[in-house]
Amino acid sequence: MPRKAFDPRILAVTAVMTAITFVLTRVVQVPTPVVGYIHLGDVGVFFSAFAFGPWVGAVAGGLGTALADVTSGYAQWAPFSLLIHGAQGWIAGWLSARWPGTKGLVLASLAGGTIVVVGYLLAGAYLQGVGAALTEVPLNIVQVAVGAVVSVPLFAAVRQAYPPILRLGQRK
Repeated sequence: MPRKAFDPRILAVTAVMTAITFVLTRVVQVPTPVVGYIHLGDVGVFFSAFAFGPWVGAVAGGLGTALADVTSGYAQWAPFSLLIHGAQGWIAGWLSARWPGTKGLVLASLAGGTIVVVGYLLAGAYLQGVGAALTEVPLNIVQVAVGAVVSVPLFAAVRQAYPPILRLGQRK
């Protein structure tokens, strides 16, 4: 079976979206009562996934948020952020590609958001105990809801203004 050629456009798009997700996660951090923070990084994760597909969403989401954790003094959360936001980006990209349109974006946001809330509940229970992790659940819900509410119309506007954006993350 012939090997598909590497497309440098995908690498470039992934790097840019990783940087955007990092900045959105790192610049606006609202500390939570236990030991953590909520951020706008989910906007970058969802937008990456919607615009460029599951793999770009997974890499940008996982790597962008994990790097923000490391540079913010929350390094113990970085492996969990890598996995949780990576899974969020992958499932959101996969679902939005399977069901194009607003319904697909909403479904993708709900599924990705559920992964984040449940993932951080489990990670928080492991790192800090169940009680502390439960106090973070409402804040994680707010975080992913804001990410979805901002990224869905943002993606729709960008897609309408520049339709070729959908081809940037695709392999030839």
